[in-house]
This record gives sequence, C-alpha cells and structure tokens, in this order.
Amino acid sequence: MKEKDQPKPGLLITLEGIEGAGKSTQLKFIEAYLKQNAIPVKTTREPGGTPLGESIRHLVLQQGTQQAPITKEAELLLFFAARAQHIEQVIKPALQQGQWVICDRFTETSYAYQGGGRGLNSQVIEQLEQWIQKATR
Repeated sequence: MKEKDQPKPGLLITLEGIEGAGKSTQLKFIEAYLKQNAIPVKTTREPGGTPLGESIRHLVLQQGTQQAPITKEAELLLFFAARAQHIEQVIKPALQQGQWVICDRFTETSYAYQGGGRGLNSQVIEQLEQWIQKATR
C-alpha cells in the first residue's frame, strides 16, 4: 500500500465528568457530527468496551452486594486491567485504521474517583497510567 493510501491516524477524545453531567449526550452529539462530516468514528466506554472490561464493570458496580467490598487498591488495579485490554483490543486498532475514538471516561476518572474520592496517591495512578498507556503515546 502506498503511503498516501494509508489512513491518517485517528484521534482519541475522552469525555469526563460526574454522574449526570451529560457525557452520554455529548458523546452522541460528537458522534453524529463526525459521521455527518464523513469522519470514521468508534464510541466506547470505561470501564467496559471489551468483554473483560464489561465483566470488571459489572464486578465493581456489584460491590454493595458482596460480602467484602473491593479494596480501593484492588478497584484501581481492576480499572487499569480493563483499560489495558481496552487500549489493545479497541482503541489502538481503531486509531490505526484512522477512526476517531470517543470514550465515555478514561484515565482522568481514576485520578478523580480513586485518587480524590478514595484517597489513593496520585503518583501510584500516574505510574499505572505511564505503564499501561505507553503504547498509545
């Protein structure tokens, strides 16, 4: 394939915010706009986006029904495990094909919820971010 025939790399757009802030509404708006302008787009979410990510999402959301709640450290590691899978199976391939990826939440959520909300050290989150996301930079 000639260089000029190869698709331009896509872009990753992440939407962040608290529950009810309008992320889903904005995601639909951005997706429609990109499609109207013939820009290939993939929408996804975190945690989720892959079978493993959806399983982790279900596990974490069911915390209140478990005998022992998930520790804040385990929760952070679960989210980064889901993110690693998400990057490799969904985000990187879509970007390489020239698609724009719109993701409902991403790493910033870990800083807010596990860092600010659960009191985990932001340096730990940053180390995980650098390790897991190294291939997308």
